[in-house]
Amino acid sequence: MEILKTKGKIKEGQLILENPQPNLPSNIDFEVIIIIKEAADTNSFIVARNEMITDFQNAGIETREQIASLIKDVKKELLKERYQ
Repeated sequence: MEILKTKGKIKEGQLILENPQPNLPSNIDFEVIIIIKEAADTNSFIVARNEMITDFQNAGIETREQIASLIKDVKKELLKERYQ
């Protein structure tokens, strides 16, 4: 087994190497593992998580226990509103 590393792009379902490597073998079968380092969904999640952490800290909520207590309080309030 030989491992070669290069970068590329996917355009319309086609894998295109960024810098074609002259040392790549020809006429062989191979497997591809694609690692997307900056996926949009991942970035959105990270941004939302960081904003949530900041908001919790600004409200004085810093522990998991405090977050769990907040969630329980919100659920109780929602139930109370639903049945009024």
